[in-house]
Amino acid sequence: MTDNSLLPPLLAAEKHFQALAAQAAWLQQIDLTPLLVYLLDMTEASALPWLAEQLALTGVNGWSLAESDDARRAMLKSAITLHRYKGTPWSIRAMIRALGFGEVTITEGGAALKPEQATAYPDSETLAAFAPARSELVALDYTAVPLRYNAQTTYHGRYNQAAVNSMQKHLINRRKQTTL
Repeated sequence: MTDNSLLPPLLAAEKHFQALAAQAAWLQQIDLTPLLVYLLDMTEASALPWLAEQLALTGVNGWSLAESDDARRAMLKSAITLHRYKGTPWSIRAMIRALGFGEVTITEGGAALKPEQATAYPDSETLAAFAPARSELVALDYTAVPLRYNAQTTYHGRYNQAAVNSMQKHLINRRKQTTL
């Protein structure tokens, strides 16, 4: 017999209402936490790509650069703020931090750079997505980055050589194209 504590005594004797009470009791036992997808620390890892698509983080917006679920969750948590300030130096720093790449120094005023310093790499679309529209992002200079070269702490005598080589992005100096 089912627990009819949800029903008043007059309705508890009816079979139809007993079935409804049993259904209500069954529904109360269902765990609803998988439906709370915006509580990102509790969300299953399989739902993270769908949330990234919903918050426009896929493609060139950095999702492919996230190396762990923690980095992906950090990106999702900061997605709305990143899009609000997209195109500012702060958003570039925040995106790099959310991905777990450490701190960057942004040197503005690229007129002092030589044209050969502005080199294009094929995987620079992510930084282009976060670069200010009114100016050019020529390069990023990493000052404190995680080590990503075979877990070695030195490479050619420089502490972060591999991390800089693998993570540093350059964009095309568009001044040359617009002056032609």
